[in-house]
This record gives sequence, structure tokens and C-alpha cells, in this order.
Amino acid sequence: MNQKQNQQKSQPLQPINEIQQEVGRNSGQNIGQLNNGQALNFQNVQNIIFQQSGSSSSQIPPFQSKKELPPLLPYLANRREQELQLSEVFLKFLKQDPPCHLVCIIHGDESQCHYNFLERMRKFSLPQWLELEPHQPIIPTYHLEWPSRLKNLNELQNQLSKNLADSVLGNSLHSCEKINDFFSSYPNPIILHTHLLTEDLQNQGFEVLNKLLEFCHHLHKEIISQQLIIYIFIKYKVKRKSLKKTLWFKLIFSFGCDFFRQYRCQQINKKARQYLQNLSNLDMNHLQPLSVIVLPELVGINKGEVENWVRSKNTKQFVGEAMIEPLIQKVGEMFESWEEQKSSDTIPMHDLAEKLVELLKSLTTVQDESA
Repeated sequence: MNQKQNQQKSQPLQPINEIQQEVGRNSGQNIGQLNNGQALNFQNVQNIIFQQSGSSSSQIPPFQSKKELPPLLPYLANRREQELQLSEVFLKFLKQDPPCHLVCIIHGDESQCHYNFLERMRKFSLPQWLELEPHQPIIPTYHLEWPSRLKNLNELQNQLSKNLADSVLGNSLHSCEKINDFFSSYPNPIILHTHLLTEDLQNQGFEVLNKLLEFCHHLHKEIISQQLIIYIFIKYKVKRKSLKKTLWFKLIFSFGCDFFRQYRCQQINKKARQYLQNLSNLDMNHLQPLSVIVLPELVGINKGEVENWVRSKNTKQFVGEAMIEPLIQKVGEMFESWEEQKSSDTIPMHDLAEKLVELLKSLTTVQDESA
């Protein structure tokens, strides 16, 4: 080996540009150069990139002992009925000229994970329909806080306008004109979402839903530089309050009060479902050019739907082809156990997602141990 080759081989790695490092995903590690056991230029940095003299830079890949579970993967089981109906309306919505807003009403009981459905639409479905590239910005979303304590419905439009300004611009005193200017910089539709509970319908009455649609129509006149997708979530209360151990007469009294509250909630839920069914069949010409759709109710998921999820591209990419059949068998056992305990062949999304997370993590752990 000649002298030139010896010099190249012994030449140390040189830090370049922004120093970067990923060792066991720990940040803020101490690094430096060593010369005969002595540290030179010792410093604390977040990351490090090394480059061999005369070669191009390359980042050291992070070390992972296990695959990280995509947060939304367990929530992609089913919801196909809702997704298909929304896709048809959405494609028409995109072609409208002049542009207008789309109002989507989504309802279901409190165990069906409404917010995760919103995230599914935002991060999976809408980018697909808009044909967005992976590097393009994710669709922005703003929470429109519902004024649950408001009694005078004539003040609803003004209160919602303030809440929207606070959510978008951080100041409730800003006008819709400033919101319109702010939204004009976005290249794609923007999502607004608000959430009503059974208690809100009980306390404020069903007229509040008509007032909410009127506010959406008001936004069509005020927000003209950008198309909005307005999600209205209606969440039904179904869970009964657990009764703590107490004296028998207090227990009977508590049970009676709880039963009465539960009965009232069930009646409100029933009226809400009927109202939304009527709304979906109603001619809403008075709201034009606003588009309004009431999606089918979010309900529990059955075994066949979860098996289809197991065979889907997203799940297969995570667990690998070899684990599809073992996962289907585990899903069968999960539903068999659930039916024995609950006497139901469907599992609410909240419970299902928790169980799928456990299954996926257990399977990937087995894979890692056998690798």
C-alpha cells in the first residue's frame, strides 16, 4: 500500500454542516474528537452527520428495535360506507363554480371515536381525492368550539364567529374579513370541525342544529377566497355511570336517578337520529349553494370488516405478508371472546382500536424476537 493510500485510509471522519447524530434516538449527546485519549472541541449537539474526506455526506440511519405503530392504523377498520358517500359528494364539491362550502354531519355514540374519523378523512381520504403528493402540506384543520352554555340562540352566529376567529387567528375580536384574507393563502380546502353532545341538544333544543346550518350559510357569504369543509359531529351519550358501593337506600336512590338520566339521554338520542334522518331527506334549497350531507351513523365493527382491514394494504405493509393469517386468527378469537362477554357481534371503535393495538404490538414483538 503506497503512502497516498495510507493517508486516505487513516484520515479521520470530518463533521460537516449541521452536526447531526442519532444513537438510540437520544438527543443532546456529548461528542467531540479524540487525540491520544484527549477530547478536542468537546460539545453538546442534537445530531451529527459525518463525511469521509472526498465523499458525499450521508446520514446515519436511526436504530429501531421495533416497528412503530402508525397511530391511525387501528382506526382504519371499516367506515367504508361513510367514506364512499362522502367521496361522491366531495368530488362534486371540488368542481363547483363558483366555489362553495361543504357541510358534513357525522353522528354516532361516544364509543365510536369521532375525532379519529376526522383524522382519517384529513390524512388519508382527502389527500387521495385531492391527488396530493406526499411532500405537499397536510390539510389544515381548525376546531370551532361549541358554546354549550349559550342560552339565547339568537346570539349563536355572533358567538361562533368569535370562536372561529380565536381558533384561526388567536383573537376573537378579528372579523370574518381577516379570516378570509388568512385562508386565501392556502392552496387546498380547509377543515373546520365542531362537536355537539347529547347534553347540548337536551339543553339547547334541536333548533340549535338549524341555527348552526344558518351559520354555515353565513360563512359562505363571508369566506369567499377558500373552500371550507365543515364537519359537524354529534355524539350520543350511552355509557351509564357506575354506582359505587354505598348503603342500600342510597344505592336504590342513585340507581333511580341514574336510570332516569339514562332514559332521558336515550330519548334525546332517538329524537336526534330521527331529526338527522329527516334532514338527509329534506330539500335544503334555502341553504344553496351550500352542500350538506348527513353520513350514515358510526356504529360498531363486525368480524368480517376487521378481517378486510387485516388484508388491506396499510396493515399488510406494517405486519408483513407472513403475519396476515395469524392476525386473522387472532381477530377471530377476539370477536369470540367479545361475543361471550357482551352478547354482541360488533365492537365499538374505541374498544376495537385498543384491542387491535395490543394485537399488532404483540405480533411485531414476536417478529422482532424471532428475527
